[in-house]
Amino acid sequence: MQKTGGLIIGLQGTTVTTQERAWLMHPLVVGVILFTRNYESLEQLILLTAKIKMINPKLMISVDHEGGRVQRFREGFSRLPPMGSLKELYAQNMHSALMQAEHYGYVMASELKQVGVDFSYAPVCDIDYGHNTVIGDRAFNSEPDAVAALVMAFYQGIRRAGSIGVAKHFPGHGYVSVDTHLGIGIDERSLDEIERTDLLPFITLIDAGIEGVMPAHIIYTAMDDAHTAVTSRTWLTYLREVLHFEGAIISDDLDMKGAAHLGSAIEKAQACFDAGIDIILCCNDFAAIEDLLSLTTERVLSEDVRFRCEVMRAHLQD
Repeated sequence: MQKTGGLIIGLQGTTVTTQERAWLMHPLVVGVILFTRNYESLEQLILLTAKIKMINPKLMISVDHEGGRVQRFREGFSRLPPMGSLKELYAQNMHSALMQAEHYGYVMASELKQVGVDFSYAPVCDIDYGHNTVIGDRAFNSEPDAVAALVMAFYQGIRRAGSIGVAKHFPGHGYVSVDTHLGIGIDERSLDEIERTDLLPFITLIDAGIEGVMPAHIIYTAMDDAHTAVTSRTWLTYLREVLHFEGAIISDDLDMKGAAHLGSAIEKAQACFDAGIDIILCCNDFAAIEDLLSLTTERVLSEDVRFRCEVMRAHLQD
């Protein structure tokens, strides 16, 4: 059998359909990502996550729940502010800002775990250069050193709550102005400049043992002028061999326009796996999920991907 990576898939509604039950039992599906469409109330969400785990206890349940604009569950949860709100406090009192960042990470992760959601795709490690509206106040700060310190504090809060972190969007989404939900961005800065700025938060979290890294749907010409970071073997090899990241590399959503040039769902997935992605996100295109799972019946998870998923699950139980 051909060995390949895993999938984290979206669900259509607030319960699990018969078709989705079969998806959740597929050997390549390692997790679920939830959205606002999957949430009606705390009680319903607890039932949904319990049902998912009953169908397949090994699945990891995730969500984008950063705070501010990106918080999928609101009623019944603390309304977390955008992390950019820490910028002013950091300038006034660095220690207080770091304590607040740690608190936000803890609140986010602990509230999710109480309803059966294992982790959020956070923290955002991007730098706010002031000209990318899709990042904007999702970024912790506009200074690399400050972002590195704040995301580290946020991650410490996540770990204190017994959850795991995913650093995004490698090697940095803040410099380009394009919204990769709508198209491909191109970053033409030198590798030296990227290493001195955008990579600092990622390096800090990698050194701290963060469990996941999510590359961006952006072309960084410093090392690869033909592929976005999601499908660039050059960049993903750099992440492994130069930055020594040993955790799971998780693609950003393959439904985004920044990935449209890759072709069909099968072609997108193959391009990701060939580059070194461990897990791909298939969030909203349910026909694509069905295609991927029906055409990969002769594939099994590679040993590396299986091990990295086991590490993530183990850290969720720490």
